[in-house]
Amino acid sequence: MKIFNSSLCPVYSGDVHDGLKKVLDDHQPSSIFIICDENTAGWCAPKIQHATDKVELIITTPGEENKNIETCQRIWSALVDKNADRDALVLNVGGGVICDMGGFAAACYHRGIRFAHIPTTVLSMADAAIGGKLGVNHEGFKNYIGLFQNPSFIWIDSSFLKTLPPVEITSGLAEIVKHAIIGSKPLWNILSAVNTIDEILWEEVFTENLPVKVKIVESDPGEKGQRKVLNFGHTIGHALESYFLHSGSPVTHGQCVSVGMLVESTLSVSLGILNKADFEAITALINRLLSPEVVSLPGVEEILPWIAGDKKKSNGRVGFSLPDQIGSCRWDIPVEENAIIDGFERVRAQVKSVPFRLRVDK
Repeated sequence: MKIFNSSLCPVYSGDVHDGLKKVLDDHQPSSIFIICDENTAGWCAPKIQHATDKVELIITTPGEENKNIETCQRIWSALVDKNADRDALVLNVGGGVICDMGGFAAACYHRGIRFAHIPTTVLSMADAAIGGKLGVNHEGFKNYIGLFQNPSFIWIDSSFLKTLPPVEITSGLAEIVKHAIIGSKPLWNILSAVNTIDEILWEEVFTENLPVKVKIVESDPGEKGQRKVLNFGHTIGHALESYFLHSGSPVTHGQCVSVGMLVESTLSVSLGILNKADFEAITALINRLLSPEVVSLPGVEEILPWIAGDKKKSNGRVGFSLPDQIGSCRWDIPVEENAIIDGFERVRAQVKSVPFRLRVDK
């Protein structure tokens, strides 16, 4: 077991059998509840259950479409039925959906009970579990209802990645690529040295990735300034994700963010913020490592309403976070609608010639 201490919370890494029981005992919970979905209930939760003799499961239906208040209501009802009091501890065992929603449910129950994240996907290990952002979707918009609250601890056990299909590995890697672009040349260099995801040494990548996310969050816990750089790729990415979710054919978060980073890098170079050499390097890395499964990329008119409703909007406009070089990013950059349209359509016109294999709607 290794531990990374920050002002956010302790982050443990290693096999959960190596010390999780002691960490749980140190918290002296009156009861322990695992919130997980039907997938992690079968593949991952049993390993956690072996670490403690007093734990109950609350199982949800998997999928971004179930990350909503209705699911939280079922979680709250289960906690009531199982007599969870204010000294209970919730373990969110799963991916980004479970970390976001399970933490939100715990933070609201009895005005807040303790919770911890045990992420089981690349996405949640690299990003969703770290930073204290909690929330659920509302009326199709991503993470519209939520709050900031850090977990009691995070435990990263990379052995859980063995349970994932390739598309989920690629989805989570998109956030690591984002962190490299906006804030870490060393992480960028690690990723640049591999040609396929099969070559990635996850312990090395997570070790370099964690301080990037933690440093940004510690500098701006409430997302009033620098933390906004974490939104790179997400203004377009969340709009696409909301579009696909609303259409009834959801696409992974990482697939959408990958396209978002391509579009927003295009915006950055067209605005004269990002130099051409770094733009080409960013595009090449995204194309090489983040090829999502085949999806239909809609026309820009289909996603403009979702961009307009972005939760990050302030003073009537959406401010973009755009890289100015590899390892650095600006935030609150105003972008005119015609520039957004042009940038999106440029990427849309090029997708047939890049490894994304995106099928463009006619």
